Amino acid sequence: MKTVNNDFYDDLGERWFEDDGHAIALLRAEGRLKLAYAREVLARHEIGPGARVLDVACGGGLVALPLAEQGFRVTGVDLSERSLEEARRRVPPGAEATFRVGDATALDAEDGAYDAVLLFDMLEHVEDQVGVIAEAARVVRPGGVVLFNTFNRTPLAWLVAVQGFRFVVREAPNHIHVWRLFLPPSTLAEYARDAGLEVEEVLGVRPRLDGAFWRSVRRRRVDPAFAFTTTRSLAVGYMGTAVRR
Repeated sequence: MKTVNNDFYDDLGERWFEDDGHAIALLRAEGRLKLAYAREVLARHEIGPGARVLDVACGGGLVALPLAEQGFRVTGVDLSERSLEEARRRVPPGAEATFRVGDATALDAEDGAYDAVLLFDMLEHVEDQVGVIAEAARVVRPGGVVLFNTFNRTPLAWLVAVQGFRFVVREAPNHIHVWRLFLPPSTLAEYARDAGLEVEEVLGVRPRLDGAFWRSVRRRRVDPAFAFTTTRSLAVGYMGTAVRR
């Protein structure tokens, strides 16, 4: 049985933020959309600066750091200590952000400790997806939100997320994504309901097919203007919000 490769994150260091020829640059580009979505959802639910946000599998802090700079009290957890070192190094002056090693299925937090929990780009990297969602539901307060994004388990998602990104970047470690771990939205909603969460909305995610996209394909380097956008189709990737009952 093929397993996902999570080891390469340990070797990224500054490349989390500065390399445009590695697959991580695509995550960085998608991170801008996830950050905008997180800000919109938090504002919609009246979760403002000073609120407690947990970013699970935060990596180098692509989303956690800007939220901390905006005034949220952010905790980031990840299994990669080297990625966390990069996040700690980049905490903005005066921001409240803590980064520590943590297991998504056994979080070191009391019940209802957070106003919001982020499960961005991580469910397709874990075997125990049920446990991750249940743990996120446990540590978010009633009325709080759990935000997620991941890949659907479709042939098109396999083509794009398992094979396609190799046409955009020169350096793509093997088994970054494993198709059997892709999660249909209906299954995610079922896991959420079982954990006491109610999915509020789901939006499709795809690259913006503009000049920056085609420049990236031609050069096999992620163009600075490469961007992701939302779409009605959930056939490849999707993101959404669940509310703790």
